[in-house]
Amino acid sequence: MYFLFVFLIGFVIPLLFKKSKMKWAKWFPAILLFVGMIIMGGKAKFFPGPEMAVLGEIMYFMILGTAAIGAIMGALFVHFSNKKN
Repeated sequence: MYFLFVFLIGFVIPLLFKKSKMKWAKWFPAILLFVGMIIMGGKAKFFPGPEMAVLGEIMYFMILGTAAIGAIMGALFVHFSNKKN
């Protein structure tokens, strides 16, 4: 349920940029979350923390990944809904 909530937050963020004049603005949240996911995954892989801290880092990786997927889907929704109008 928590990841669904994170996914929906990621999905709604690009909708805030729907009326923006810049074409790339709707993709900015997805790119930012994706880069954050890569950085967090790299930190967890190459600089692991002590014992149970690794699980927390993996959870952050999963949260950022879920939000990034939601943001990509939200940006695609905005992209295709603007093309019809």
